[in-house]
Formats: sequence, C-alpha cells, structure tokens
Amino acid sequence: MDQTLELQTGAAVPQIGLGTWKAEKGKVGEAVKFAIAECGYRHIDCASNYLNEDEIGDALNDLFDAGIVKREDLWITGKLNNPYHHKEHVMPHLKKTLMDLRLDYLDMWLMHWPIAFKYVPYDSSIRGFHESYDPDGLSELTDVVDGPSKVDHSVSIRETWEAMEACVEAGLVKAIGLSNVSAIIVHDICTYAKIKPAMIQNEMHPFCQQSALCNYARNNGIVMTAYSPLGSPGNLEWTRGDALLQHPTIVSIAKKHGKTVAQVCIRWAVQRKTVVIPKSTKPERLRENISASDFELDKEDLAAIAAMDRNYHYLRPNDWYGIPLFTP
Repeated sequence: MDQTLELQTGAAVPQIGLGTWKAEKGKVGEAVKFAIAECGYRHIDCASNYLNEDEIGDALNDLFDAGIVKREDLWITGKLNNPYHHKEHVMPHLKKTLMDLRLDYLDMWLMHWPIAFKYVPYDSSIRGFHESYDPDGLSELTDVVDGPSKVDHSVSIRETWEAMEACVEAGLVKAIGLSNVSAIIVHDICTYAKIKPAMIQNEMHPFCQQSALCNYARNNGIVMTAYSPLGSPGNLEWTRGDALLQHPTIVSIAKKHGKTVAQVCIRWAVQRKTVVIPKSTKPERLRENISASDFELDKEDLAAIAAMDRNYHYLRPNDWYGIPLFTP
C-alpha cells in the first residue's frame, strides 16, 4: 500500500493513483485489474469525459467478485463533465457515472472544468455511450460552429457547486472538489460553500509546478492532485511543447538514483505532498510508477527541479474555446 494524504473530511487518499485519461477501451479494463491485483494500486482516477468508465466498472466488478479487493479498499475519483453544469443535470450525470462504474458511491467527485458547455443529450438507460456521443466537440449541436460557441454562459459555478453539494448530502459521493482552477475560483466558492472543496486536481509537473497554488491549497486544508505529471508524453503532437521526460535535469537525476525519468517526476510530486495520477496501460510501467515511493530525492535534486518551472501548460483551454483560464 502506498502513502496517503488526509483530506479535511478525515478520509485518506492514496498518493499514487492510476490515471485513465486517454486509456483506450479494450486496454483500460485489464490495466485496472493488473494495477490493483498485481501492483497494489488502490486509487483509480476516472472521468465521464474519458468515455471508458463502463469498461473500468466491469474490471472493478470482476475484482470484487474474485475477492481480490472490497469496495472500501479502493479510492475512486470521478468528474462532472462540462455539458452538465446546470443544477438539474448534475445529479443525473453522477448517477450515470455510478451506473457505468458499477458503484454505489464515489470517494471524490470533481468539477472537471470550471466552464460549462451546452447540454449534450445521452441515453441514461444504458451503460457507456453511443458511438455518436461527443461531449468535447458537441458535433450533435447545430449551433456549435467553433470552440467559443460550445460555452454555456447561462450557468454559474455557484449553481453547479451547490448541486454537487446536494450529491454529497444524498450519499452518492463522499467528497467534492475542483479541477483545472485558479486560486480565485476556489476562494470565491469558499465564500458561499456549505461543503468546501476537499481537492484540486490540476496539471502539475516540473514545467508547471504551481507552487503558489499548492501553498494556498495547503493553507486552506485542500489536497492537490497532479494530473499529466509526466508532461503528457503521448500527446505532444497536439499539445506541443518540450518533452519533459527528455529534459537533461530529469535524465541526470534518474541516472543518479538508478530510476526511470517517470519515477523521478512521480517521486517529486509525492515529496511535495501532492497526490499524483500517472496513466499507463503497460504492465511494466504500472509497476514502475507505483514503486516511485521507494527512494528519496535530495535537496540538490529538488533545487534543480524547482529551477525547471516555466508555468507551461500542455493543456490550454484558450486554444480550444477562447478562455485564458491559466493566464497569470
């Protein structure tokens, strides 16, 4: 079992989890089973937007039926997708996630982005989604002609958050949080929230360290989770930017410790007291990633990595729909 961090709710979240963004159907189920049964993962990070929760749910059900783990042994995170921010859509969308994952509750549910999209219909009577379902491109909607036209300006973050709070009160999720946010959004939510955010999940890696936000979160009892902790290496063709795992500083530190470059990035995230969710479907990588807790970066290593920060986001919503969410 890996290390844990305590939430303001008192729950303990495993620090190293398995990310499932871009984990292909046909592979993700076996990866989840291998990660849990063979490697000891106890934290799986999911999202409706990834369109693979039904396969993950089947894998979890197989593990439960085989007696390998119990539901209470696992930490499962899910996310509210952008087209379902209106209060009347929030709880039904969570129930769809629970049906897909074959679960009665989530440990954590995050607002995936603080930006609402226009509503995209789906069939709530089936697990998974039809092939034509397009929650990113909104291709079914005739009034969507470009990125900015996807955005729904008629719903506030407050309306969405209060609907998420109702999901906690209904027992469908144990804690709620945010993803892809700046401190000012968190601050505003905390002025009216009955249930304050327990977690912030943002892009974080040595090129995008967000140290000030991490300090802000820590001072307010909020746990930070790092997604794309390896610099999203499988998506560089469209995210652009330098390859983090080829940076000479990371390569040098990895050689020094006899570890992989990925393990260095994961260990860095663990030592700065964040949760970290690297994605892989390859057995050897799954083993390597979770074993990143068995060594220590020294002060020299940490100083060298700190000097790499360039506030660089591989994922930039301003490029997609004209909202400069991460502009300093």
